[in-house]
Amino acid sequence: MKIIVTGATGSLGGAIVRHLAKKGHQIIACGTLPEPPKELQNIADYLKIDITGTFELPDADVCIHAAALSDDKAAYPDLHKTNVDGTLNVMKATTNCPHFVYVSSSSVYVPSPELLTEEDAGGTKKIKLSLYGKSKWAAENLIRQNPMHKHIDILRPRALYGPGDKMILPRMLKMEKNGALQVPGGLIAKISMTHYENFNHALDLCLATPKAGIRTYNISDSNSYVLIDVMRKFTRSFYGKTLPEKKTPIALLKFLAVFQIGGITPLLVRSLTNDMVLNIDKIKTELGYNPKVTLDNSLPELKTWVEKVGGPEQLKSGDKSFAWK
Repeated sequence: MKIIVTGATGSLGGAIVRHLAKKGHQIIACGTLPEPPKELQNIADYLKIDITGTFELPDADVCIHAAALSDDKAAYPDLHKTNVDGTLNVMKATTNCPHFVYVSSSSVYVPSPELLTEEDAGGTKKIKLSLYGKSKWAAENLIRQNPMHKHIDILRPRALYGPGDKMILPRMLKMEKNGALQVPGGLIAKISMTHYENFNHALDLCLATPKAGIRTYNISDSNSYVLIDVMRKFTRSFYGKTLPEKKTPIALLKFLAVFQIGGITPLLVRSLTNDMVLNIDKIKTELGYNPKVTLDNSLPELKTWVEKVGGPEQLKSGDKSFAWK
């Protein structure tokens, strides 16, 4: 198939392009970099586009829209311009693609001690979505209200990770300071995470079973995790030893978040202290989703990749180039 992938120079976009190229598909990779990584140029055609502006895209069988502004600190007008207006621009530019896949986010949910189903999105009367979540929810509604493609899949992954991750892993590793693991509030929240290979497995199923209309699916690993366990496994693997732990009162973290001191945001505090586990029964039942990769069996590969980019201290920078290293 001929497949357009937006956001191809990012972490998820890169993982998608590499996966589809191995499958033998013809890839048109779209990004904002003037000069894409050589690794990308070797396996895909590249188009430099700004989804917030005017552009044209060639005809294709599928468009996978993974480009987004994912920034907890961004102002809502900027988030809306990229994540909502930009999505509309991509939709208009790909009307000749019969199949449109939109990469949404678990940020369309608010934290809950209950498993989150696809119907739970949009926030509640008491708890509102983050600004980023609000923009992704608005984009989803835009797609539903103005469908421009025969087949549409909306995928909601949670905490994407794997080789090439320049966001989740760097954020978690920043919890290590001066040789100790910072543990605000105990980090006992239960969370879903989504390895890139599991996301690509879900993507394969969507591409293999297109049907008219709009489908929405949660995507995650088969099991949930406890945040402190994730932190311990990552740091033990990447640093080669068990780090001492230093507990921080959650009240202090909340105070810092009010004024966004030290990069601490209300959204970060929410993610560290509240359960967020996705129910993936729908995609299992409808498409036969069977994720094989877990945090435990992916650690050796992750460790090798972290060493390749220069080790955990280098990875903390979240350098954009890590997506294709």
